[in-house]
Amino acid sequence: MAYQEVNISDLQPGSYVVQVLQQSGDIVVKHAGWVRTRQAIEILRKKGVKVVLIDPEKAITTAPATPPAEPIAPAEDFAPRVLFADEWPRAEKTLLQTQRVQRQMLDAVRSDNHIDLTLVHEVSAGLAESISRNQDVLLCLNRIAEQSDSLLQHSISCAVYMAAFARYLNLPSHKVQSLITAALLHDIGKAISPDYLQMADHLAIPASLNALQKTAKLAGEVSLWISQHCAHLDGSGVPKIAARQIEKGSRMLAIVNAYEKLTASLAPKLGPLAASRQLLERTPHQLDAELLQLFIKCIGIYPPGSVVKLSSGKLALVLENNAKKPLLPKVKVFYHSVHQHHIPPKILDLSRQQEEQIDSCVDLKKFGLDVKNYI
Repeated sequence: MAYQEVNISDLQPGSYVVQVLQQSGDIVVKHAGWVRTRQAIEILRKKGVKVVLIDPEKAITTAPATPPAEPIAPAEDFAPRVLFADEWPRAEKTLLQTQRVQRQMLDAVRSDNHIDLTLVHEVSAGLAESISRNQDVLLCLNRIAEQSDSLLQHSISCAVYMAAFARYLNLPSHKVQSLITAALLHDIGKAISPDYLQMADHLAIPASLNALQKTAKLAGEVSLWISQHCAHLDGSGVPKIAARQIEKGSRMLAIVNAYEKLTASLAPKLGPLAASRQLLERTPHQLDAELLQLFIKCIGIYPPGSVVKLSSGKLALVLENNAKKPLLPKVKVFYHSVHQHHIPPKILDLSRQQEEQIDSCVDLKKFGLDVKNYI
């Protein structure tokens, strides 16, 4: 059953709220959760919540006699990290749903039809939820996914990176959702003509904004971030505006967009480490230095899904970041590049041993291997 938009005045006890769609103020609320009593709904109303997105399938039909009267709380208060293996099937389902919806969005623009924002909200919420449970899983899945449609792949990858980035910055849930939406839609105008795919990004912004103008209930900040994501802090980008005029969301989108273009799985130009170094060279004149440093910390020096060569010559798939020791993530070894043969797969936490270190990132295709066979 599809998610439903509900005004706060129509919200019923027992509803499962996926996200807050409209609210006044800057209130941090949980990305998902049940509202069990009318008192809880009233608290949300007093905090400025106006419209929410609910999942009818998760509704509680019979509320307990004396449930706690509390509002939706910040996710980090009670959301422990889900194990990598447990999150994998859920993240895989979320990514497949996002791919289906994004195809529909691109097809709608190609046919000059309206974009169904309800579907966009639904997949944005799904991405945010998966990231909150264990961001490494979705980052890994997205990196190894390959689509023949480069525009589709780029927009989804940007959305996944943005979901992780926004949550890492501990932004309010409604802001996280809007940023994911902006990442999904920032190049939507390129679907109008394949010529746009060969042009500089800023040339397609008017087409993207024109397509979004036909869409009802799109937050104005989403269009603003999209319109500014090719601006540079020194005023040399497009539009030519001063740094103080460039919104934080626009700066984040610029970083995510640039990083994905350098590391895209369809035709990677640079490995993750080299891409990060190149982007750092663009600070502080073009990109926000502080935000870029935080983004790199968020996704890792060797993002999940990357393939690395260890000091022994063994190849390994990066599974999980290590926030305290970013050069020593958890990996899965599977092949020996020197002896050119497969080895028994083994999970290795590089931070818990001294024998192996990462030597470099590698393109597995150069060895005639497909990373999907080693998940």
